Amino acid sequence: MKLKPVDIPRAVIVLIIGGFVQSVGNSLMWPLNSLFMHGVLGRTLTEAGTLLALQSTASLLGQFLSGFLADRFGPKRIMLIGLVGAILTVGSIGIFPVWGIYAPAFILFGLAQAFIFVPLNALLHTVWPEGGRRGFNMLYVSNNAGVAIGTAIGGMIAQVSFNLTFSLNATAFFIYLLLVFIGVSEQKTPQHLVPPKHQTDRLTNDRGFKVLLALGGGIFFTWGAYIQLVAILPVVMNQLGFSLFSYSVLWTLNGVFIVTLQPLINWVIKAWAKSFKRQFYLAAILFTIGFIIILGKLPYVSYIIAILIITLGEMLILPAVPAAAAQLAPSGKTGAYQGIIGGASSGGRMIGPLLGGIMYDHGGGSSVWILAITFMGASFVMFFIYGKVVQRYNVLRHTLQASPEMVSETKA
Repeated sequence: MKLKPVDIPRAVIVLIIGGFVQSVGNSLMWPLNSLFMHGVLGRTLTEAGTLLALQSTASLLGQFLSGFLADRFGPKRIMLIGLVGAILTVGSIGIFPVWGIYAPAFILFGLAQAFIFVPLNALLHTVWPEGGRRGFNMLYVSNNAGVAIGTAIGGMIAQVSFNLTFSLNATAFFIYLLLVFIGVSEQKTPQHLVPPKHQTDRLTNDRGFKVLLALGGGIFFTWGAYIQLVAILPVVMNQLGFSLFSYSVLWTLNGVFIVTLQPLINWVIKAWAKSFKRQFYLAAILFTIGFIIILGKLPYVSYIIAILIITLGEMLILPAVPAAAAQLAPSGKTGAYQGIIGGASSGGRMIGPLLGGIMYDHGGGSSVWILAITFMGASFVMFFIYGKVVQRYNVLRHTLQASPEMVSETKA
């Protein structure tokens, strides 16, 4: 059987492989941060939620800044700076796992991550603009394949040594650094760079800016709900008598579902959810159903079912949002648009743990899932607004007989 030549640029393949490696390393750590702070460092969930919120605040600022810098200096350079920062911050936690080091390093790690993933999305679109959603989806799947592996072994490694999880995470970021530095050629990544001042002056005047704000609002509330699975669920399950391993298995299944259920999601998109707005509507409904199931405090199998349903929603929304933003972005503003979407995501990750921790400390686990359901209701409203404004935007674009640069912007 003769195989067809792969039409994916080499730089995209390198970014996908690197994304897989860092995801394996990062998923050893991120599902367990709240448990580490609460169980090992002896901090309350309010303190843990506050630190997560501060990290997301740093990440939020980094998302905006790195997006503009990526447009100004090129996404590869900014991404390499972020990778160096991630290695230093996570590595220091691995060496000195005490609160005085952990807290500032954890916050700076959020800033470093922003300098990785916003330029990554901009770089991916730059090296393969014709790939559209395909490139973002491939990166998303590879990242979650890493999550499946990392979470499968993360709980077991953490039971032996939390220090080792942080050290392995730093090693994974170092490998990613080498792959990007060697494997992504700047000569092969044509960029349309514009001065940051020029971007700031004109960004709010873009015809698609209102669409971008609605899109950002939707992903903000989605992340505010979704982050409760990381910040609060491990503690809730532990108090209900479930082991750390049983919680880690849920994230392993999340990664497995994302990899194996791609044909189902592709069929759903082709059969019904052809537009981004329909994907967002369906995702919000699936997230809500999943949180209602968790609210019921049913046997362990119910958590597996809830993760399956939430994962299906995640598969619809998370790759689609950066793809929609990339199609909206005018020439030279891909980084800025990705930064705004990334900032909205970080905003949700900032508010979610803070409110979730307060709700848990004062009202128990059930109040957290009611909060998550409320967030998803707000998310649905924002995506409904997105559907309306993107429809008007497309009508205006066609009415004005948009320029070739605008024709590639967005699909409803």
